Amino acid sequence: MPSALFFLLGLALFLLGLFILKAGLERIASFNLKRIIQRFTATPSLGCLTGTFLTMILQSSSAVTVISIGLADTGLMSFAQALGIVLGTNIGTTITGQLLAFPLESLGIPLVFLGLILMISGNTLRAIGLNICGLGFIFWGMDFMGNAFSNIMHNPLIKHLLLLTTRSHLLAVLFGIIFTAIIQSSSAMTGIVLVLAKSGHLDLVTSTAIILGSNVGTCITAVLASIGSTISGKRVAAAHVVLNFLGIVILYPFLEKFTALMALSSSDLPRQIAHTHTFFNIISSLAVLLFAGVFTKFIYWLVPDTLG
Repeated sequence: MPSALFFLLGLALFLLGLFILKAGLERIASFNLKRIIQRFTATPSLGCLTGTFLTMILQSSSAVTVISIGLADTGLMSFAQALGIVLGTNIGTTITGQLLAFPLESLGIPLVFLGLILMISGNTLRAIGLNICGLGFIFWGMDFMGNAFSNIMHNPLIKHLLLLTTRSHLLAVLFGIIFTAIIQSSSAMTGIVLVLAKSGHLDLVTSTAIILGSNVGTCITAVLASIGSTISGKRVAAAHVVLNFLGIVILYPFLEKFTALMALSSSDLPRQIAHTHTFFNIISSLAVLLFAGVFTKFIYWLVPDTLG
C-alpha cells in the first residue's frame, strides 16, 4: 500500500527531525545533564522547573525521566527530587505540541536545506543549523503524513477504526496508550493527532482523549528502565505512571466540558489541541506538587520497601 509507506516515511522523517533537533539543542546547551539535575533539584518546585527546562531542550520526557530513575537508583537523588523532575517533564513535553500547531508543513524542505547550509558554514553556525534542519524534517514528515492520510482515509478498515475513536472517548484513550507505547514517542503521537485534526478527521474531544492516552503510553520507557533497579528507581517510574493515569481518571468524566472551555482559547483547532494539552499537564503537575506529601505517601504504599 503506497499510502501506508508514505505515512511510515513521514513518521520516520518526523522522528529523525526530533533526533536532529535534540542533538542541536544539546550542542547549544553543552552541559552535563546529570550534574545539572542534581544541582537544581533541591526542592520539588525547583525540580519541576528543571524538568520542564530539560525536557524542552531534549524534546524527550522519557530521556529526562530515565536519567532521574538512574540517579535515584544509585542514591544520588532522593524520591522528592526525582518527583519534581517527573512533574516538570509533563509540562516540558507540551512545548512540542505548541510548536507543531503552527501551519509550517510547506516550509519543511526549505528549512532542511537552510539548516544544511548553516551546518557547513562553520562551527559557530553548526548547532543553529542542526536545530533548523531538525525542525525542517519534523514539518516535512508532517507534510508526508498529511498527504498519506488523505488516501489512507479511503480504506474502509481505517475509516471504521477512526470512527470508533470518535464515538468512544475510552477507545480514543486506549488508542493513544497503545500506539504511543509502540512507537515510543508521545511527540510523534501528538504530531499524528495534529495532522488528522488539520485534515478534518479528528475533533477536539477525540484528539484530547488520544493525547491523554499518549501521556500514559510514553511511561512504558520509564517502566522498562526501572526493571532490575532498586526500590527508589521503581518508585520514580511508578510516580510517572500514576501521575498520568490519575490525570485521565480525574479529567475523563469532564472531558467534553473541559474541551468546550479550551475551545475558547483559539479559533484554530490544532492550537486548541496544543493549548488543551499544555493547560491540562500544567494543572495536573501543579496539583501533585501542592500535595507532594500525600502523593509521596501513596507511591511509598504502592511500591513498599518489601517489594525490593
